[in-house]
Amino acid sequence: MIHNQLFCEEPTMDLIIELLKCYGLSSLNDNIEFSKADLCENKTVEKMEDMIHELIMYYLPCKAKIYLDVITEKRAITILSQFIKLFSYKLARKERIINKRKVIFYRIQKIEDTKLHIDNSSTYQLLF
Repeated sequence: MIHNQLFCEEPTMDLIIELLKCYGLSSLNDNIEFSKADLCENKTVEKMEDMIHELIMYYLPCKAKIYLDVITEKRAITILSQFIKLFSYKLARKERIINKRKVIFYRIQKIEDTKLHIDNSSTYQLLF
């Protein structure tokens, strides 16, 4: 059964926890920020390549070719974002300048905690 446009079935919470460990995170409620440099230090890509057989089972075959053939740090962030979105979480981005270079930091955030809430097509709420 197709779960959405990317996955053929919904991943288990155990798989999500294993995936988060690749990034140095312990749970979806972890507030640790990470960057692409942190992914290199944690050897996230290598850990994800060890999990590739588990990840392929959840992706649709055409999407698995796109996202899982060659895993890079950028693609690892995309994969994490896709999986946590199924559990009503998203990756929040924050740009910082460090040593005259722009570095993007990511952090897992509950979708309800964002500043813009759209209840239906006629009402919305913007929080400051």
